[in-house]
Amino acid sequence: MMRRSKLVAMLICAAAISACTPGVEKGNPTAAAPTSSSSASDPTGDLPARPSTLKVDSVDVCKLLTTDVMKQIGVSTATPRMADLVEGQQSSACRYSGDGGFGYTVGAVTHKGVSYWIEGSGNTDGKVIKIADFGAIEITLKGGTGFDCSVAVDVADGQQLMVSYIPTTTTEKQKDQSFLCGNAEKAAGFALATLKTLK
Repeated sequence: MMRRSKLVAMLICAAAISACTPGVEKGNPTAAAPTSSSSASDPTGDLPARPSTLKVDSVDVCKLLTTDVMKQIGVSTATPRMADLVEGQQSSACRYSGDGGFGYTVGAVTHKGVSYWIEGSGNTDGKVIKIADFGAIEITLKGGTGFDCSVAVDVADGQQLMVSYIPTTTTEKQKDQSFLCGNAEKAAGFALATLKTLK
């Protein structure tokens, strides 16, 4: 119940922020990002070995999606905030929004690693995927579609880079869950690529 309430609270907060944030860029995300792949045959399988450690303790998450990337994925503003992404403590996050009926939240979780999502998932489903060469977990609410889709990238021991695609209009919420998750994976790939350049 705690995890569902955290995700629902995040969605409500994201919707409220996007409703008050002016945007100038329209369109749906169509950009090609660094490759991602899913382990559909073994959704709770082991994470791939981490190729390197990318700590997110002091990362400015509002710089992880560059201006060019923001244009490609259809958002125009980046707003820093603290967010309840993973229970235990708030995390540094950035809300990327526009006027296309969707937004993204990118967060640096420093108190729990991605194993949190596969060690008894509560009201969420976690599926092991890869974002570029890093293991990740695709997170969705059990039995629901159109809420959002999040990707938690295994960047360091006890840490995760979390990227969510959040539909804010009825039209976006009616799209297939694979569309929502595909956009979350693309944005996670872009954010991870930028994170690598900061180290």
